[in-house]
Amino acid sequence: MVNLVSHCKRAGVACYLLAATWLLCFSGLAGAQCPVRNSEAATNPGQSDTSQGEPLLPESGLLTNDSYTNLYFGFTFKLPIPLHGHHLMLPIRLPGEHALLAIGFQEGQHYGTLVVTAGGHREEDDKRMTPEQAQQLEDKIARSKGEVVPERRLDYTPPPVHLKRVDRHSGEVRGTQYSARIRDYTVRFTVQTNDKSFLEKARNSITTLSIFCADDTGRFFTTDGKSFMPEGTPTTGPTIPTAVVDDSIRSRPAEHTIPAPGFNAGVLQSSGLAFSYALPMGWTVMPTPPDLIADDAKDELDRRLSYLWKACTRTWLQAAGGKGAALTLRVLDQSCLGLPFPASASDTLSAESLGQYLQMLGHFGTIKSNHMIHPGGRLFVVYDGTVAEGQSVDSLAHRDVQTVAVTRYNKLIFAWRWSAPTASALALIPASRATFGDNLPVAVAPSMSTSRTSSPP
Repeated sequence: MVNLVSHCKRAGVACYLLAATWLLCFSGLAGAQCPVRNSEAATNPGQSDTSQGEPLLPESGLLTNDSYTNLYFGFTFKLPIPLHGHHLMLPIRLPGEHALLAIGFQEGQHYGTLVVTAGGHREEDDKRMTPEQAQQLEDKIARSKGEVVPERRLDYTPPPVHLKRVDRHSGEVRGTQYSARIRDYTVRFTVQTNDKSFLEKARNSITTLSIFCADDTGRFFTTDGKSFMPEGTPTTGPTIPTAVVDDSIRSRPAEHTIPAPGFNAGVLQSSGLAFSYALPMGWTVMPTPPDLIADDAKDELDRRLSYLWKACTRTWLQAAGGKGAALTLRVLDQSCLGLPFPASASDTLSAESLGQYLQMLGHFGTIKSNHMIHPGGRLFVVYDGTVAEGQSVDSLAHRDVQTVAVTRYNKLIFAWRWSAPTASALALIPASRATFGDNLPVAVAPSMSTSRTSSPP
């Protein structure tokens, strides 16, 4: 997994000085935008026509190992590097901002990233107005109600899409950003690298992207009317889609979907979810602190992530064993967080993506590897990594080793996290049993990581 922040740390001050030199030019994108197909689309360009009647998200797309297609904005292009092993995770976005794609690589001292984002939509920006600005807009709309607005022709074809290109460099670190106005959003393709070959490949991928359209039945076609069949695995971008975050924070579904469990004679039980888990013998239940909104949030984005965590998750159990071993059982609302989950043991991309999402949420430490197992016929994704626990004598956070076992049940994600000061202490944590509905109990423990059915990607 490539860490975007670490790039700048390795590259030094040059990485932060890229904005020092901006060279502006324009390049046209071959092909025209799609004609407006019906009156609804003519008056409401932010909506998407689909055969199911549900609007697409700006993040809705398709991925293959060598291509990316965005279904909302209607473009597709070849990736400059294979997707496998190069898929990046980004933090959640602020309201009105959308992350569409993020890929990158690091080979020795060479690295490169390509990030595609969208924002600047008028209606979304209006939602971020201050009360005074909102009142000014309402007054302006009221004054214009008597004006005659010309009717828009349904066969109107917007002008061709143009990519605005900006280059920047400082030392060996170079970057290029292309931007275009599509469907009332500003879509940006940002490349940053110290590798000349990657820079040229990324530039070529963007400038040769193809535009396609959709008709009222959800069929796709090129701008010259030829049928087009986009390919790939569905994706909603390199982080939780902005609309999902907004809706989750507003509705707080975990309050209803994840009922508080009971605990009796060493067994945690949830009758509402038909689930039980027996704590390992000799372990002590610890008080479970409430998930509070971060008072020490670094910025608005950190605070927003804190609100999302509280809206979508519940910590059911914290327990302590011998020799510094610890256990936390959390339940996460999968749809609330927009989390992927593998459909089978061969779905390594979803397993890798889920691990990146969990790490981004900030409550699962650093994840270094993953694999999938089928104990009792139930699919688990098991992650190995490290987690900061306590303070060492030199005031630096001590890194415990950890194993995280994740499974899906009743549209929820159940995540056990065991940690210990050493790998040998982690391996000594005994197995205990979890029961899902009427199925036979399943043994869960850090030792699950030794029963591999799929190698880490």
